[in-house]
Amino acid sequence: MKKYIAIGHWGENKNITSVANSSTTLKNFRDDLGGNDFIPWMILTEKSFFQIMNGADVWQMVTKKVANYRKWNEVTEYIEQCLDIMEERMTIA
Repeated sequence: MKKYIAIGHWGENKNITSVANSSTTLKNFRDDLGGNDFIPWMILTEKSFFQIMNGADVWQMVTKKVANYRKWNEVTEYIEQCLDIMEERMTIA
């Protein structure tokens, strides 16, 4: 099982949050998110997440992984402000 974390929002609720879980493949993780009405803007693998934890350029990673350029600032700000929460969620996943 691999760990993934997604940054996005739940359905009509526009508050940005993150969801972490273990799954056999990225496709299965995406399917689980969609089935639970979660709309992901960015999904990180465990490897990508630890690159951020170890000082990788967050902005550069966001611009590569988030297709909607209107969300780049929101996602970057969320990662910078909530990295400790994301780390806790990845540990539990």
